[in-house]
Amino acid sequence: MELRHLRYFVAVAEAGSLTVAAEQRLHTTQPSLSRQIRDLEGEVGVQLLTRRARGIELTPAGRAFLDHARSVLSQVEAATEAARRVTHPSKPCFTMGFLTGHELTWMPEALRILREELPNIDVMISSQYSPLLADGLSKGKIDAAFLRRERGVPELAYRVLVKEPLMVVLPSDHRLAALKSIGAKALEGEIFVTV
Repeated sequence: MELRHLRYFVAVAEAGSLTVAAEQRLHTTQPSLSRQIRDLEGEVGVQLLTRRARGIELTPAGRAFLDHARSVLSQVEAATEAARRVTHPSKPCFTMGFLTGHELTWMPEALRILREELPNIDVMISSQYSPLLADGLSKGKIDAAFLRRERGVPELAYRVLVKEPLMVVLPSDHRLAALKSIGAKALEGEIFVTV
């Protein structure tokens, strides 16, 4: 899978049409773009788009893939900018950390505020899991971050922005499925997948 596949997929998803994306956003031909999307679907192993008479529609797998594709492209852009800034530093830099998977929730508003309050700084984005963000904060590599509270880093100051419920989805015949709430201890030894 190549970055161009992700760029093409995002362009098609946002345009809602292979033809519009090909002609207006990507400056390529529709058959070539269709081939690239088929290659991507082959690589992923699932259908991402459904072709309709009036354009395309994302499948459920396509909707899930879209958020991650946007995140990857955002990370590549941030990495490119970071490399350029190291080579040609021009402004002070503020590094903002985001919990992987939550970038789209917090980043737009955080960047808007930073640009209003500190217009003469460059902002670098770091998207990682919570323990790595906490480590980056404690080592001074990250200036501020949206993360979960981590144990073992008492020097960090946390401010609660949102409380997330922890949910477990179980098969209806699972021994715990009938309970209204489940303590963490009851899940010990269970095999599970997190999102």
